[in-house]
Amino acid sequence: MELSLVSAKASPRAAAAAASSSPLLPSATRSRPRGRRFRCVAAASKGEEVFGGRKELTGVQPLVEALPPAGRAVLELAVVAAAAAGGYTLGTRYGGTRTTAVAGAAVLGAATLAGAAAVNSVVPEVAAVGLHNYVAGSDDPTALEASEVAAIASKYGVSTQDAAFKSELCDLYASFVYSVLPPGHEALKGTEVEAIKKFKKALGLDDVDAANMHMAIGRRLYRERLDAFQKLIFVSNLVFGDASDFILPWKHLFGITDYQIDIAMRENAKILYALELKSIGRGLDIGTLIEVRRVQLAYKLFDEVAADMFKEHAKKLVQENISSALSILKSNTSAGNIPTEVISEVNSILAFNKLLTVLSKFPQGDRFARGLGPISLAGDFDHDKMVGDLKILYAAYTTEVLSDGRLDDEKLGPLNELRNIFGLGKREAEAIIEGLPGKRIS
Repeated sequence: MELSLVSAKASPRAAAAAASSSPLLPSATRSRPRGRRFRCVAAASKGEEVFGGRKELTGVQPLVEALPPAGRAVLELAVVAAAAAGGYTLGTRYGGTRTTAVAGAAVLGAATLAGAAAVNSVVPEVAAVGLHNYVAGSDDPTALEASEVAAIASKYGVSTQDAAFKSELCDLYASFVYSVLPPGHEALKGTEVEAIKKFKKALGLDDVDAANMHMAIGRRLYRERLDAFQKLIFVSNLVFGDASDFILPWKHLFGITDYQIDIAMRENAKILYALELKSIGRGLDIGTLIEVRRVQLAYKLFDEVAADMFKEHAKKLVQENISSALSILKSNTSAGNIPTEVISEVNSILAFNKLLTVLSKFPQGDRFARGLGPISLAGDFDHDKMVGDLKILYAAYTTEVLSDGRLDDEKLGPLNELRNIFGLGKREAEAIIEGLPGKRIS
């Protein structure tokens, strides 16, 4: 595959201001100049917005870039051979003997060979420029593939482990990681971890080199954007998984505690898990419950926290039904007539609660989202404020259910379930039933 590298369009590269000062950074990275800047932009932005501007070749670099590896080798041999022949001629002319001729050939040949070697030594730097311009010129950096990076290294005949090339890989990775972190107080979107993993894999960076870049970014964010620093901790720990305990020394470098790390992990996980819970409606399909559980584990959110969040989400769905039913009921002007929409909203609450109860007892329920089970609004901080409206709604539903004047087990079951959901006492519910106007319950 033939790639256009140095000619690719790009713009100013972003990087960590303190990356070169980190004691964890490999020598190839520490040798980079200081004063680099990071740009915080969307991960889907064009490469030039993430990695910075096009780099130009200088000195002999354009010549090196123009020749393939084989061409450089042939040129070097030709130049050395020509120099040696010239040296032999000069030695013969001025020395007059075969010995001086050979000596002249050796001197000029060695000098030219040294020059050729010096020229060849800039190849990794030229390859690094080509890599930068190629990636920065991409319309979508997230689409970068490992085969493209390998093709660039192959084009110049260098190893991805060459110091200059590897340093560019590290810089590109650092700029990308920084770019996907949301600016200011914006929350994570949930796509950051997988995007970083994919880009890291495409570049071929090992965990240690990549972790060093996370630490370099951390030095910048710790001084300037503490909220972003907490997001970095969360994202980084998920990117490296179990290895993060060994290669991400947050406590050693930044003097923070385990408790502070736990807060960063928990609070960011809660934000993302809340987004995931939005996919759960009153239908509660098994596939969604399994996926939500998978996401919870991926975010390393404790079961207790996840369960509480699920229960609160379920309550909000029920409260939406309650609000809708009360709004319809209070706007109804027909005395003694309970609108069917009100009954429909309450039936929706009962069906949802029943489904939650059944799934909580499912044989393979350990695969489901935590927090399944019957709902109760009792104990909520605003329950006392709501209880009057809840009694009104309970009375309206009871009036409809007992419209024929008969109370049997088939009707009593849903009424007891609704009482529990609304957090009403048994005597409160009985008083409502006994106080129904014009009804004789048998």
